[in-house]
Amino acid sequence: MEELSKIRLRVPWRGVISLPLIGQIQAAGLTTSELEDEIRARLQRKFMHDPQVSVFLQEHNSQRVSVIGAVRKGGVFNLTRPIRLADALALAEGLTDDADRHVYVIRRAPVAAVNAAMSGRAAPTSPPPSGAAPKSDATAEVMAPIDLTELADGRDDLNVALRSGDVVHVPRAGSIYVGGSVERPGSFLLRGKTTVQQAIVAAGGVKDVADWGDVRLYRKGPSGDVEVTTYDMEAFEQGKPAPELQRNDVVVVGKHAGKAFFYGFLDFFRGALGVAKPI
Repeated sequence: MEELSKIRLRVPWRGVISLPLIGQIQAAGLTTSELEDEIRARLQRKFMHDPQVSVFLQEHNSQRVSVIGAVRKGGVFNLTRPIRLADALALAEGLTDDADRHVYVIRRAPVAAVNAAMSGRAAPTSPPPSGAAPKSDATAEVMAPIDLTELADGRDDLNVALRSGDVVHVPRAGSIYVGGSVERPGSFLLRGKTTVQQAIVAAGGVKDVADWGDVRLYRKGPSGDVEVTTYDMEAFEQGKPAPELQRNDVVVVGKHAGKAFFYGFLDFFRGALGVAKPI
């Protein structure tokens, strides 16, 4: 039908599109074939006999990955096709001379999936916020270290497929990474003796929503497996010695569910009332 053909639509953030006759359809998460079937079924149900529907994906604007750190041309790249880690590094025009041989792929994943992975094997993942049952839509930060030397030696399994929203972080040689609920996450050069507590201070300190009892140190052991150790910042404040960091260590400060809800509500309340001063 001429009036229903050649319709161009953008899938908005909430993922729902609106079409003549059939109204709203949840498009996000469907393949083009699945969307064709859904539109065809709705038209056939009320309006047409054996409608012929074709859906074409014109461009990806929301599918993006970021490559940051010691690369020649870092930035945000649109995913017009499936890409892997090596492809993303090539888009960033390769590594700088001072780049480390370990890179990190950072991804947001459902907390339920993270919990399942952690119960089955040790993995560098974020546990659920303490003291609260995770919601179905809650996510946690997953950080996977990749050894580029092993990748170059033929470990194709390390050339991981990237998803929308992934961040590839390439640290400088002799550096550590501090992430999670800190003010300025990123890599820092390891100059002399540096403890976990000092690294968090170098990253601007913890955010209001930080869980002080969930400070995780990821370190690659002699066997090549990543070992995860959890620390309590309050114990450091009370005089317990903080562990000294080593090259390529990763420190992640978790997010407290209760604090996140409180400060999120507080920010909304301030914005709604136009409050300019702290309350």
